[in-house]
Amino acid sequence: MSVFEGRLKDGRTLRIGHAKLEDAAELLAYARRAGGESDFLSFGAGELDMTVEDEAAFIANLEGGRHHFMLTGVVDGAIVSACSITRGKRSRLCHIGTFGISVARSHWGLGVGRRMCLAMLDVARQVGVTRVELRVRADNAKAIHLYESVGFAREGVAPRGIRIGEEYFDDVMMGMGLGG
Repeated sequence: MSVFEGRLKDGRTLRIGHAKLEDAAELLAYARRAGGESDFLSFGAGELDMTVEDEAAFIANLEGGRHHFMLTGVVDGAIVSACSITRGKRSRLCHIGTFGISVARSHWGLGVGRRMCLAMLDVARQVGVTRVELRVRADNAKAIHLYESVGFAREGVAPRGIRIGEEYFDDVMMGMGLGG
């Protein structure tokens, strides 16, 4: 069942739904491709040392969205985006969700990222998340613009927050309240 279904800028249909166990192999293949397409993710080409079984275990541990959840974006039957919220189980921190997203390079600029963010925020509200946080590389202007446009605010900078090879990049820390 879809969380969201709508048209992209190129007229194709994006279907957003919760990750399922049967998605494990395709999700892992997608993530490995995405890691090689962008230096803006927290992992690069060849850095995901997970197996399909590991991915399936991760999906199984989502606990029906009570503490964590993952959404997939599907176009023409293929996963082109994934986003997740993870949060702690301790009562003092379980209202905070940490957000991560990736979009296949082939689908950049089509509205996938915006639709995924909005769907993620809706689901986060439904499961009791009242604050969402993320980190984004300071030189990723398009992502920062997207996050600000859906309600995130810049809250600080983590100097040298990510390292690629021997080069360091600052991370912008962003967050937003969801009410509650």
